[in-house]
Amino acid sequence: MKNTFLVMRREFLTQAGKRSFIIITIFAPVLIILAGVAIAYMIKMNETDSNLAVIDSTHQFYSEFKSDKKNIYNFYTENELEPLKESLIKGENLDGILYIPKTSDTLMNDLQDQIHLYTNKNINKTLLSALEKKINEKIEEKRRIQLGIVRSDIEKISSNISLRITNIKDGKSDSNSSLKDILSLSLMYVILMFITIYGTRVMRSTMEEKNNRVVEIIISSVKPFDLMMGKILGTTLVALTQFLIWIAMTMTLLIAGHLFLGQELMLSPQQNSIHGIMNVETQIHVKDTIDMLLGLNYPLIIFVFLFSFFFGYLFYSSFFAAIGAAVDSDTETQQFMPIIVIPLLLGAYGCISIINNPEGPVAFWLSIIPFTSPMAMVTRSFYGIPFGQLLLFMVIMISSVFFMIYISSKIYRIGILMYGKKVSLKEIFIWIKRS
Repeated sequence: MKNTFLVMRREFLTQAGKRSFIIITIFAPVLIILAGVAIAYMIKMNETDSNLAVIDSTHQFYSEFKSDKKNIYNFYTENELEPLKESLIKGENLDGILYIPKTSDTLMNDLQDQIHLYTNKNINKTLLSALEKKINEKIEEKRRIQLGIVRSDIEKISSNISLRITNIKDGKSDSNSSLKDILSLSLMYVILMFITIYGTRVMRSTMEEKNNRVVEIIISSVKPFDLMMGKILGTTLVALTQFLIWIAMTMTLLIAGHLFLGQELMLSPQQNSIHGIMNVETQIHVKDTIDMLLGLNYPLIIFVFLFSFFFGYLFYSSFFAAIGAAVDSDTETQQFMPIIVIPLLLGAYGCISIINNPEGPVAFWLSIIPFTSPMAMVTRSFYGIPFGQLLLFMVIMISSVFFMIYISSKIYRIGILMYGKKVSLKEIFIWIKRS
């Protein structure tokens, strides 16, 4: 244990002491926000200006197409269609021709599949959706007039019921389940990402020491098992340190936001400083969102997350360490990576079905199979987990980790000193049996 602790301490200090680790740990949330802003900006910048010619033979749609800074509409007669097509082919300051043919049907049913948009390039999808919306709204308006239906009557009979869910066991209301789904899947992907990133780091570190023959010097004073465990535990502590810092930052921002917005939203409209920015409906939505976030069972979520990550990482990193000890190059690792990647992907995509029914059979089985349970239980923690299933998950996960470390140590013990030979799965099974 003393040697394991020394190796773990060295791995932790080596990785956590790097400037890149400190920068990423502190500024990663900021970088994620900036990346989101950058993506939104790129989407906005990708919206190009359009110059469209509109030929409306029905004379019913002219009022719908009004030019703005982005889109310019010019109106022509049906006799000018062919010359406009020639101009469009030549690309003479024209991006498209919207042609609406004549119709004798007062309900405009025969316009289906008859309205054409001629272009000379790939049309902007946002513009296409806007054109379809304008045309459909106008047709619906004409049909209401012909059928004698007033818009106010439609508004009176329309309904938009949203069920408000209250769990009678804990009395909590679930008014924003979609946000809860997003958060649960996001936290699951965090575990998936970090198991892959830090597991690969263990594998590459093992391969590097093996290829440099440094490991021959190390194992003269440290047992192979102690070396493997020290590397795994040291890298695990590095990842947990990052998570704890990010959890503390997130909780601080949530509490600060609730204290500020909670007081602001309780004031009267005349006193509310954000009333001019958000309408009443938006303010209520923001308040409900913050209340939902603060109403989550954070002790359960944090415990399940840390437990799942710690033991899930130990489970998978033992795979990575064994692979790194068995091979000599990155190319050789590819034949073994599907053993790790496929269960991870199965667990990740299985969590999508879990959010539809967190207490269904799929959720249960994914929660007790050690290959998928770290991701599944983190997803379920947002919806509540029966104590019996949580205890079963913990027992199975801990037992699986010890079993997998036992198997991986047998591979590590022989593979760490094997050079210049391409290893197959059959040989790995022989190593396990022999050692």
